[in-house]
Amino acid sequence: MLNHPYVLSTEVRKEEAGLMVKDIVYGRLNLSRGLLRRMKRGGGVYLNGTRDYLTRRVKAGDLIQIVFYDEKTDMEPQNIAINIVYEDDYLLIVNKDAGMPVHPTGAYQDGTLANAIAYYWEKKGLDTKVRLVHRLDKDTSGLILVAKEPYTLQRLLQQLGRGLLVREYLAIVEGRLLRQHGVLTGSIGRSWDHGVKRAVTEDGKEARTVYQVLSASTRSTLVRARLESGRTHQIRVHFSDLGHPVLGDPLYGQPVPGILGQALHAWRLEFVHPRTGHEHVITAPLPREMLELWKKYGRDQ
Repeated sequence: MLNHPYVLSTEVRKEEAGLMVKDIVYGRLNLSRGLLRRMKRGGGVYLNGTRDYLTRRVKAGDLIQIVFYDEKTDMEPQNIAINIVYEDDYLLIVNKDAGMPVHPTGAYQDGTLANAIAYYWEKKGLDTKVRLVHRLDKDTSGLILVAKEPYTLQRLLQQLGRGLLVREYLAIVEGRLLRQHGVLTGSIGRSWDHGVKRAVTEDGKEARTVYQVLSASTRSTLVRARLESGRTHQIRVHFSDLGHPVLGDPLYGQPVPGILGQALHAWRLEFVHPRTGHEHVITAPLPREMLELWKKYGRDQ
């Protein structure tokens, strides 16, 4: 067995005898060619403990091992506290505070979650990239999944693309929703009058949000929303288009005193661990600011 933290090992099955190594690597292991090209810079494919070629024929019981090239981060480490909800050798799940950008952009060059994770990697002695599986808006709080190595990232992105990585949110929206549950399907594209803003447009990308009302008053509604696509600002755009913008949303509604940005929290992740095959369900409760907001707006005047 190769002594490497991110080695991927598999034994050749009886029905795979006579195949080439690449048939198993691209087939059953489902590695992308791009990932394999990057891996070969500093890793490699090994057959029975010896570095070998992808075109080598295999027999039942042979051991194929893939060592992934661990790209170094170019993110500046910054000592910023993060709330870790789950961690193992291959992934990290963080409960992000509202107000923290996820990664550097034109407007925010530092102080981001990615900078904080780079510092955390450094403290742990991990010399690896910050690989965010998905994103959250700066003023949206909640769970973000981070991969420590490229194979885990690839498999989680595949789950995300196939709708197998479930992302659920809790939101407080303005007014009382008439239906207890529903599906919002408006296509989302760029707004013609704003560089950042998105809108429901005929030529936009397909988007689908499933929601369920948890509690309601005449002033606001607490909803549970599941993304079945991943468009920018999707939940915010869909509920604004419905006439019930997320409470406090400065872009699609009106700011509200007592909360930073929109009352939107990524509370639940469901996925299959790429390395163990085990199903994980991770949750994070509503932050205090949203609880206080619901106490105020969740009752009839």
